Amino acid sequence: MGVNEGSRDRELAWLRKVRDLSQALALEHDTARLLPRILDAAIEITGAERGFLVRVLGKDAAGRPRLEVVAARGFDRSSLLGKGGRVSQTVVERVLKRNGQGLVTSREEDADVIEASSVRSQMVVSILCTGLRLRGRVFGVLYLDHRFDEEAFAESDLPILDVFASQAALALETAELLADRAPQPNPPAGDRAPRPLDRLPERVARYGRLVGDSDPLRALCEEIERTSRYEGSVLVLGEVGTERLDVAREIHARSSRRDEPFVLLDARADPPDVVAERLAGPRGRVGDGALARAGRGSLVILDAEALSPLAQARLVERLEHGVVADCARASLVRAECRVFAISSANLRERAAQGSFREDLYYHLDVMRLVVPPLRQRPEDLPHLLAHLDLELGEPRLRYSPKALAVLCAYAWPGNLQELRNEVRRLKAAGVPRVGANALSEEIRTGRGVAGVAGDFAGKTLGEVEGEMLRAALERCRGNKAAAARQLGVPRSTLYHLIERHGLGRG
Repeated sequence: MGVNEGSRDRELAWLRKVRDLSQALALEHDTARLLPRILDAAIEITGAERGFLVRVLGKDAAGRPRLEVVAARGFDRSSLLGKGGRVSQTVVERVLKRNGQGLVTSREEDADVIEASSVRSQMVVSILCTGLRLRGRVFGVLYLDHRFDEEAFAESDLPILDVFASQAALALETAELLADRAPQPNPPAGDRAPRPLDRLPERVARYGRLVGDSDPLRALCEEIERTSRYEGSVLVLGEVGTERLDVAREIHARSSRRDEPFVLLDARADPPDVVAERLAGPRGRVGDGALARAGRGSLVILDAEALSPLAQARLVERLEHGVVADCARASLVRAECRVFAISSANLRERAAQGSFREDLYYHLDVMRLVVPPLRQRPEDLPHLLAHLDLELGEPRLRYSPKALAVLCAYAWPGNLQELRNEVRRLKAAGVPRVGANALSEEIRTGRGVAGVAGDFAGKTLGEVEGEMLRAALERCRGNKAAAARQLGVPRSTLYHLIERHGLGRG
């Protein structure tokens, strides 16, 4: 942003932008949608390269603030505040110690942040950070940075960001108050468990190739829309079996390159030297390589972590210079395609270990999308089952309520691919009505479920209850309605349990 103190007109223009964006935020009363909108608006106002938003959720037993990353752009959200997230912790903790007062690295008293070894290791050269404060309460911390422009932020930018952060905190408080006052459905008579899912939805919720209607999937679809409007490499991360390739296809289909080629390269399909040749073309025939064949379209590299050093070098050549060298003919071939790298590995960690080129990682990590695993979006399962029933053809399947309950409770370590295989197996068995006993043994027994499994020996009933409650909330990413369904209790009972075990806000 770099607002010049002597340029009053420019400062007024930014303040008008803050006003307009703040008014737009005030109209959004869904907290799940509001949080990423706050971050996106801050990035738009400041011209930051990337950023994240942290909520402050009270304090732990040791008196330290409990923090949760609720929105991120250009970062791997899961690693920001954990091991390896030292950059963000250094800055966020400093802002919290100041009771939310912001910092900017162009200011002399904050310049030492850039000199910290943890910041230097991430190649960050400019930081702007402030708290979301309202009536003395710090709701969260807004962090923005830039890895390429040392003058991205000026000291005069901080007051403008503070004005926006105050408006964002007000919008957030309003949304939370409205959510708390929203009428809840009356619990069934006698506090009985709600009626379980007894049929699949008649209308399948979908976004192009992606199926479902959960909050995590909605957030991913918003990221796809945003990414499709911009150029630059894309890193698509996610567990094996998730819809990573579908995400790349949706971005391509919505971009200005939609009518250009969409070329796939599987980094594990052939020996490393063959993959390198398929990527850049054989000697004397660079035009036959995937980089050249993609033209002005998209090149998608599956399992990018498996690329050989030679293939990585050729990819860096394309990303840095837009060309591929043909050594046999001493010529250069233009390669203008957009590169998608799909991986289930932690490429940043591999770059730090030296098994993946660090410069290639930063070239690829321009825009990052993380596909949520199926266990984090149980609300999508009925839609996926209905979709797969149609996609895979006859015979059509009907599920008993008990079978649906078992399917929805399973953690699906193989994600959508495992679910698709299970539906295929059921269709091959030719059983029109699927009971719980017809399901695979690992699904019936819950093997691989990431949840309440553990050693309960020596624990009280209350402790076991608390662990089950935490596990259900974690699996459902805090969605209380979904957690209540998984635990088989009314939502009103779930709220009482949350209060009893101290798992509420603050």
